[in-house]
Amino acid sequence: MNIKKTFFWLHLVLGCSAAIFIFLMSITGLALTYERQIIKFAEQKDYPVKPDGIEEPLSIEKIKNISQNYPTEKQTSLKFINEIDAPIQIKDGRKTLAYLNPYTGEKITELGDGTKSFFKHLRAFHRWLSLDGKFSSQGRWVNGISNVIFIFIIVSGIYLWLPKRFNRRAFKQKLTLTGSYPSSKARDYQWHNVFGIYMAPALFVIAFTAIFFSFKWPGQVLKENVSTISKTLPKPTKVATPHFSHDVIEHQLMVIKESNLEWKSIQFGISDEPVSIHTYQIDNGNGAEPHKRHTAVFDNATGKIIATQDFDSLSEYSQLRSIIRFLHTGEILGIIGQTIAGLASLLACLLAYTGITLSWRRYKASTR
Repeated sequence: MNIKKTFFWLHLVLGCSAAIFIFLMSITGLALTYERQIIKFAEQKDYPVKPDGIEEPLSIEKIKNISQNYPTEKQTSLKFINEIDAPIQIKDGRKTLAYLNPYTGEKITELGDGTKSFFKHLRAFHRWLSLDGKFSSQGRWVNGISNVIFIFIIVSGIYLWLPKRFNRRAFKQKLTLTGSYPSSKARDYQWHNVFGIYMAPALFVIAFTAIFFSFKWPGQVLKENVSTISKTLPKPTKVATPHFSHDVIEHQLMVIKESNLEWKSIQFGISDEPVSIHTYQIDNGNGAEPHKRHTAVFDNATGKIIATQDFDSLSEYSQLRSIIRFLHTGEILGIIGQTIAGLASLLACLLAYTGITLSWRRYKASTR
């Protein structure tokens, strides 16, 4: 048996073994393509309406006083979204404790609650084959093995796709659809080959990045082979008397907004006691573009920015993990990247289907 035939049988057997899981990951990945935009749309529908007679949103001082009603395990922080009537979020680390009406300070219901719940369960099934929305180590392991198999199928598929003769006519036949087929077998064969080769790069990226979510060892290997040193930022210290009032915090926010005209969100921690600095996390992207995030630190004694940290200031490890996270969904490239990832997921379903049908026909022919 020659090398190409060996690869063919490995491609066929492993493909059939993992086809159902590859199909499930692909179809749910397709459904998750525009998750961020759909959730944002659902949230916006639940935004509060500005009450009659109120022109300006609440001051930072009033918002801070309200936030004291929500005890936190970590540091309390406030998040502002650059959208009309967007609620102010009170956060404890990554966890959102409450959404506040920006004009009255009243707590409002969870934004887009039903939509978020749906995607939470869908995402859990996509990652861990979990129907209840909770983490499943067994499901993660099964999906992880399926992803490894998928990577082999993609690489071996590229090798098997290569024509015997490297000439223009041979490549044209491999790269174009004829549109008319003598049989369904011929149609499925051509679809499998043509769509497979065009989607191979995108599918390889999606499958390769997925193994970082399924297993711990890829991240550990990465961590051991790249730098983990980031640019350090000054830490806040307590001061005897406050250098700045809440009005100056308003001023700091104004400075940030004026120097970041395309800002999408600003988040900063608040303290019950006077501190030496305030640190602001600014996002100028869609929430999934780490290269558009940066941090600014203000000295509360002078009111000036004393330190910044952008994507290039992070360690190689932090940069790569952020890229891997959002490259998997295509979000790092914006709406175009998401669309490419969604199209790749759709065609992965077609590849699973045509692969199974071709294998079944081969099996039926061998039993005659």
